[in-house]
Amino acid sequence: MRWIRRLRPVLTALVVAVAVVAGGLVTASLWPVTVETDYYAADVRLSPSWSDRSSIGTDTVVGSVSARFTGLAPGVQVSPRVKPEITELFASGDAGAASLDVSPQERSRVIGEAVRGVALRFGLGALGGLLAVLLVLGMRRRGLPPARTTLVSVLATVVACGGLGLSAQRTYTADRLLALDSTGLLQLAIANRGLLADVEQRADQATPYLRNLLALSAAMQDEYAPEPSRDADALTVLLVSDVHSANQYALMRTIVEEQGVDVVIDSGDLINLGHVEEARLSNLYGGISSLGVPYVFVSGNHDRNSPGDTSLLDALGRTRGAQVLQPGPGQYREVSVGGLRIAGFNDPRYYGDADDGTTEQQTRARDAWVEALGDTTPPDITVSHEAPALEDAPGRMRVNGHSHVPALDGNRVQVGTFTGGGTLAHFVGGPDAELVGQASSFDVLTFDEECRAQRLVRYQYRAIIEGRPSFDSLSVLNASRIVEPPDEGRTCGGDELEVRPLGE
Repeated sequence: MRWIRRLRPVLTALVVAVAVVAGGLVTASLWPVTVETDYYAADVRLSPSWSDRSSIGTDTVVGSVSARFTGLAPGVQVSPRVKPEITELFASGDAGAASLDVSPQERSRVIGEAVRGVALRFGLGALGGLLAVLLVLGMRRRGLPPARTTLVSVLATVVACGGLGLSAQRTYTADRLLALDSTGLLQLAIANRGLLADVEQRADQATPYLRNLLALSAAMQDEYAPEPSRDADALTVLLVSDVHSANQYALMRTIVEEQGVDVVIDSGDLINLGHVEEARLSNLYGGISSLGVPYVFVSGNHDRNSPGDTSLLDALGRTRGAQVLQPGPGQYREVSVGGLRIAGFNDPRYYGDADDGTTEQQTRARDAWVEALGDTTPPDITVSHEAPALEDAPGRMRVNGHSHVPALDGNRVQVGTFTGGGTLAHFVGGPDAELVGQASSFDVLTFDEECRAQRLVRYQYRAIIEGRPSFDSLSVLNASRIVEPPDEGRTCGGDELEVRPLGE
């Protein structure tokens, strides 16, 4: 038994070291350090997980970044967030790269604050672990631990904390970086950040191509589909959807001008991540105003970040030309352009919600709109974002987006994505991968003077953002077989705009 007595100080030191490290890690994990700059803040904590060792990880709603290092040190988790003050900066119109950047001095300051704060929390946790061991030893002896045991425990604590701190200092240096891994949209943005600021310019550059495509379409229709005559068109409607923050309104403006469009109907998903700042940064409001015709809109599941968020709808309400069909909960409007009546309702979902795959939310949203409609004659065009919301919905024609693929189902017209799914849809991983997006799509619908539908022309093309525009497909459909006939005595034409509330 003598050898056990000789090993007892060693065993005690090991137990203390384990307790000290565990106490420090748990405390620094549950009690994060908050550091702030003018517009950003972050919670910094240690990770008690062995799998996170020697790495610094950052998780955001748009992806994650993990930096892995050689060496042995506790993992660090950083949870960044944007402070409310940044909204004021965007509202002032002075937001730019310089104003949003974090200076080297600020970066050094917050790193220093984070290191000191984490070390303090780890030290307090380690002290708690030491006291817990001494308490257990004292309880076993029913008195204070021997001085020798206390001294060994204190030395073990100092060695454990000092060794771990020194190891962390040596591990987290630039020359020990092993790999930088990113996932989600962050990976795409990092890999292709040069294109993010170039979308509007590419749209401008692609307008001659699109103008030629529209001219070719007109020639084809005159040659192969002369009836009904294009001269009989009294009203032209452009159907778009799923812009997803890609400012291609230069292309849309070309379509409006070349096709003589009287009204644009957008069935939702104007932005990507549910934050109104996206639309401002992409200058979508300016693009909408530049069209010069009414822009009728319902929101999609990417257009807000919580059930009660109406920030994007409020901003569109202040945008010249924009007409929101449901400005807020329980508020519905009918927009009449040249005698054509348009109504609809927003998608009840929001970005980041728990999509359970059911259609109950869509059904409730439709029923609420139908109740507000009351005895009013159903509109010519009923608009919502997702197809299930329009099931059994009244209207001569029903329009939705969401799926990014054009489709027809009776009098329901599903519009494809105008921008090929938006900017980020074009980014793919891999060192040799090309930029690949979905087909860009829009529909042009015409009516005659008696509000009878004439033609539905469906366009698809590709690779605008990639800089390699290419024609995909063109379909000319007899819209009178899709859109239900109007009541007798109706007239359509002109640019008269009328907006009236429903349910009042």
